[in-house]
Amino acid sequence: MTRTHTIALASAALAASVAAAGLHAQTPTWTENIAPLMQDKCMNCHRAGEVAPMSLLTYEEVRPWARSIRRMTDERIMPPWHADPQYGEFGNNRRMTQRQIDMIAEWVEAGAPHGPGEWTPPDYPEGWLLGGVLGEPDYVFEMSEPFAVPVGSGDININISVPTTHTEDIWVQAAEVRGNSRVVHHNVVSVRLPDGTPEPTGRLASATPGKQWDLFPDGAAKFIPAGSTMNFSLHYHASNAEEQDVSRVAVWLVRKPITHAVYSSVVADPGLVIPPNDPNYESRGEFVFRQDSEITLMKPHMHYRGKDMRYDLVFPDGRRETILSVPQYDMNWQISYELARPLPVPAGTRLQVVAHFDNSTNNPWNPDPSVQVIWGDDSRDEMMEGWFDYRVALPEPVVPNTVRRVSDQQ
Repeated sequence: MTRTHTIALASAALAASVAAAGLHAQTPTWTENIAPLMQDKCMNCHRAGEVAPMSLLTYEEVRPWARSIRRMTDERIMPPWHADPQYGEFGNNRRMTQRQIDMIAEWVEAGAPHGPGEWTPPDYPEGWLLGGVLGEPDYVFEMSEPFAVPVGSGDININISVPTTHTEDIWVQAAEVRGNSRVVHHNVVSVRLPDGTPEPTGRLASATPGKQWDLFPDGAAKFIPAGSTMNFSLHYHASNAEEQDVSRVAVWLVRKPITHAVYSSVVADPGLVIPPNDPNYESRGEFVFRQDSEITLMKPHMHYRGKDMRYDLVFPDGRRETILSVPQYDMNWQISYELARPLPVPAGTRLQVVAHFDNSTNNPWNPDPSVQVIWGDDSRDEMMEGWFDYRVALPEPVVPNTVRRVSDQQ
């Protein structure tokens, strides 16, 4: 063998060795890659006491589920996120990128290696998902006594009045609603003013399957006067065993001056009539903005026959824009889609919501395709509700006492 050939072979071997080392260095590990990704996308639900069926905080907890995690992420079943990615940009987007999905697959194929060092899971405060973001809530308002859901009952819809405990007017930057998830399908919380009338900005917060909290943009808040009460509009599911529920709502007060008030509204079609065996019934509704506003979030709501929903804006100049499309609606995951930035809409803009329902045998969730379906609270009935929040600028900033106290302590 000539000296030239020897050098060439040695160089090739060295190149192969370097390439192999590089490939090994790029193999994802739990401590370096997978744990931080799961903290961002999974752990807030996959921990003790939350809605997910298993905790996935540590390597020991995750390792037995590695192949299942790969399948669920590869098929985009988890994390749950149903918005069409070509419309809108959302601050709470749980959707994994293809690179992140591929990284999980590579990690599983490599044997789910642990990696160097240790990774310590976050210290999640017990009881409130928002606790990991904002700390302990300022107030918690809860039902004064448990509500008993009897064995074998059908759906129960009930309104329960809940007292408040604050002695001064408060402005709320966030709220979270919790209850017994085994029987509470949803709970819409609204404020009743001291004179008994509804607070005019709409619901305060809600708990629905797949929703985590109501967090308003910086500078925006909801107002709760002293002496108000909370109305819990509860929908309980049937249960195979008697269950008790003490639902509650936690609120976090603003710590900065307020420049906008937050309003919650809904586009609905209470006159819908879905014929038997109709696979694609269309329902529409519209809301007209009477003043310059900014949309901050959207949340579709339908029942078992819900198929898809789309939010479109029609501006005063005739321009149209789709701001949310949910092509495969899932009643089990009623997600709030929080815009990354508030979307300005001038007065006169129309928000149009279009939804479709599948009342055919092709829908595996359909309770009975042979019946005509109308609007109703029961899950076997239907609703077409395109909920949304928007904010409106205040005439001048408001500086609540909580903000003044923070300033005094600095």
